[in-house]
Amino acid sequence: MVRRAILRPGLLAGLFAAVLAASAAAQAPQVRVPLDQATIPQLEVAASQLAAAGRTAEALQLAEVLLLRDPKNPLAHFIVGQITFRAGNTETARQAARASFRNADTARQHYEAARLAAQVALADRRWFAAQYWARHTIQYAPDARHRAVAVEDFRHLRADNPWDGRLRFGIKPSDNVNGGADGRTNVIDGYDAVGWLSGDAMALRGVAATLNADVSYRLARDAASETRLGAVAYARAVELAGRPQMVPPYLPGTPAPDPVEIRNSEFSSAALGMMLVHARRLSADLTGRGQVEFGRSWQGGRPNYDYGQLRADLMRSLGRSTLLSFGASFERREWVDAPRDDFLRALNFGMSRGLAGGTLGFGVSASELDSSSAMARSWAVSGSVSYEPGWTLGPVHLSLGAGLATTVYPDYSIAGMRPAGGRQDDMAWAELGLWSPKIGYAAFTPELKLQALEVTSNVSRFTRSEVSVALGWRSAF
Repeated sequence: MVRRAILRPGLLAGLFAAVLAASAAAQAPQVRVPLDQATIPQLEVAASQLAAAGRTAEALQLAEVLLLRDPKNPLAHFIVGQITFRAGNTETARQAARASFRNADTARQHYEAARLAAQVALADRRWFAAQYWARHTIQYAPDARHRAVAVEDFRHLRADNPWDGRLRFGIKPSDNVNGGADGRTNVIDGYDAVGWLSGDAMALRGVAATLNADVSYRLARDAASETRLGAVAYARAVELAGRPQMVPPYLPGTPAPDPVEIRNSEFSSAALGMMLVHARRLSADLTGRGQVEFGRSWQGGRPNYDYGQLRADLMRSLGRSTLLSFGASFERREWVDAPRDDFLRALNFGMSRGLAGGTLGFGVSASELDSSSAMARSWAVSGSVSYEPGWTLGPVHLSLGAGLATTVYPDYSIAGMRPAGGRQDDMAWAELGLWSPKIGYAAFTPELKLQALEVTSNVSRFTRSEVSVALGWRSAF
């Protein structure tokens, strides 16, 4: 049955709604209904048709009547927002679009309200707000075609926005939140001497929370390049389980001091820096990127070192399904409270390839740390592989990852005891990620990662294992 409502002119107090109720023969007479007797669905149909016909003043009047009857009516708020936006009143349109989204009952209502809110924000050049609402259109897109258009719109908005920002947050319960040793003794391969580790050097259970953020502003852009100035921040906080204690160090032959509680802050860390980034398209399939970054690192609440970093990257696409990446970096660290300088050099290579059954990626890296501290000098190599299958377990998507790494400290020694070939730490890790694009907010979805790693070393202080469950957020597209 099709219904068509006609609004008669006059003051609101005397308005009548004319509703055409179609009969089975599809030829039904018009029935005039007093406004105070019209149902909310009849008013909604009439207001929608008036707005579509361009009779905006009458449509606004009916929307006001609807809001008097039902202050949370999402369609009435939408009509007010749409009409006031077209009239250039973005302040009223913004409030109405938000109210329509907040009170929406269906996915389609959320989609249309978010789309209007994004248009209003873009008209006001409120870039981050426009991107926020564009993400909601992705979340509530009614079908795959609308979702693809919404994703493309978001990417255009992000490219046009002179500001760019990323925020990543995660919480990870772990049975070894501090990277402590598995055993109480410290044994060096090739020596009979045995040392005893303090309580804070042992594996401790707890929860770690991490925050990564960066924001940048575009200084210049042309058809082939852009330059940005920005800031980066990192923070990690730890909450130990069970209030663990340790006995402070003391000299042999003296009474043992009373145990003290191990402080959470001892395992906290942070970093803050500024960066200048220049990216350039070198050819149709090759892009280069250079970055200069300066900042400071903190450990346990105390300044750790100041750093300066140079980095260069190349990304090359091979067709539509394969992306290669190459990177090189150089970093200098000047320690705040120690006469120590470090020079870190690193190379990396990665590949991502779309397959019929999912997406496969792998990466390899090599690094060398040259330091004025002999104990810190090291080199490392690592490799990793990842796979995101195209199939799902119901609404749940999967990701798999695993890797190996070796780090060697050639000049490492304890009390003159030096392991043959230097200290060597061999690590193996694996993880399983689970997430569902249908669950989330603004096209961000929670992701659960089950992680396990094991490190074996010829210095037992650094032999450790860890099993953790990490909860974070990832983009759904």
